[in-house]
Amino acid sequence: MKSTPLDGFIAPLERPATGLSLSGVSHLETYELTPNSLLYLRSWQKRTLDIIGASIGILMGFPIFLIAALVVGMVDRVPMIFSQQRFGLNGQAFTLHKLRTLRVIETRDMVNVDRIQVKPPYETTITGKFWRITSIDEIIQFWLVLKGEMSLIGHRPVPMYYIPHLDKIEGMNRRKLDHYVSVICQYKPGMSSLSSINGRGDLTMQQKLEYDLIYAQNACFRYDIKILLHTLIVVMTRKGAK
Repeated sequence: MKSTPLDGFIAPLERPATGLSLSGVSHLETYELTPNSLLYLRSWQKRTLDIIGASIGILMGFPIFLIAALVVGMVDRVPMIFSQQRFGLNGQAFTLHKLRTLRVIETRDMVNVDRIQVKPPYETTITGKFWRITSIDEIIQFWLVLKGEMSLIGHRPVPMYYIPHLDKIEGMNRRKLDHYVSVICQYKPGMSSLSSINGRGDLTMQQKLEYDLIYAQNACFRYDIKILLHTLIVVMTRKGAK
């Protein structure tokens, strides 16, 4: 296996790399927030990292985002910004914004278990695929990090209307869903996450749920730095982007 800049920093079972071995959603309840991880997730260190990272992201990325938004308006002729209610800290809904990249926006009545479990192929706008694979569509979320509604690293924010369906996907039940929700509601959703650097759009929902809890159990400053570094690699190589 080819080495990465993160090799040697994180124990094999904790390494944020594509080869990370998952136990499956049948083991979701074995993952817990620890006193140390919870302390870090609510610490000034994490908030400071968010503020510094988001400020740099806005300074470097916002001009690019504005140009992209103008292109979307002129070429794709759709509303430039897509907004959706997502699951946030303490279980509260917050409005996530992205650059509009899809022809058809998923609505609550379109959702079913199969669609949640494995995402169907996206029908992008003319320019949409480029914004998605380069992650330019998510630059606006740096503002949400500055506001404190998101973090640079966390769990990927699930649409609010997905939550009632998650206990019906393969391998899940109500008890496992309650445990998952009870953990992720205690920390902020992130622009990046363990699932973002371990397959991104190639993952099933079950895999994403497990990565969220692995992160919650192991969260610390060094872990965030390593995930951020790996995120840069994933964005540059466009691995798993769809």
